Amino acid sequence: MTHMNHAGAEKLIQAFLEAHDAPSAVDWKKLTDAHPEHASAFVEAALIRAAGDAAEASSTEYQLDEQLANSSVSRALNLLHRSHSAAYEEAAAKVGGIKAPAARKALAVKVGIGPHVSLLSGVLVGRTTAPRRILAALASALDVQILALREYFARTFENSLVPSYKWTVGKPNVPLQPVSWEAAVRGLSLDAAETERLLRFSEED
Repeated sequence: MTHMNHAGAEKLIQAFLEAHDAPSAVDWKKLTDAHPEHASAFVEAALIRAAGDAAEASSTEYQLDEQLANSSVSRALNLLHRSHSAAYEEAAAKVGGIKAPAARKALAVKVGIGPHVSLLSGVLVGRTTAPRRILAALASALDVQILALREYFARTFENSLVPSYKWTVGKPNVPLQPVSWEAAVRGLSLDAAETERLLRFSEED
């Protein structure tokens, strides 16, 4: 798949997942029927999504659903299942391995965030929604698939536990969805030029 076609598939998949919180086999098939030229990319996305669902569900063995694609990509489903289930696990392992402050600082600089490690940390635990350009830079830096990385961040946020607080009045305010990139950037209270530079990462989204 050419870079241009891959970028087109990425945009379609992102829009699809934003519109379907829990896409069914029928939903994926409709997407494939509408854009057959991106069938293999949709198969990959469906498998990574399914791998994430299986990882967070229970000990029940994951079963590949052949209805995720039409007959033109059924063979691709069988071939890609094993490798792309592993892609999700690889992304999880590599992100989970970035624990040292020095490693996070180096990664933040490498992907263009600069010295704002707290902004990167929010992305890595799923609390901050990363723009496509940041996701692509992270995927390149970690040598993982961008779809697997996106799914890992979503799962990490969904599975995050409410910290234990000793409250005397009321209850902790737990966000129900990740903070937008703009809100996270503006929350750093940086100077106007640096704020604008960081916000430009989301211009293509």
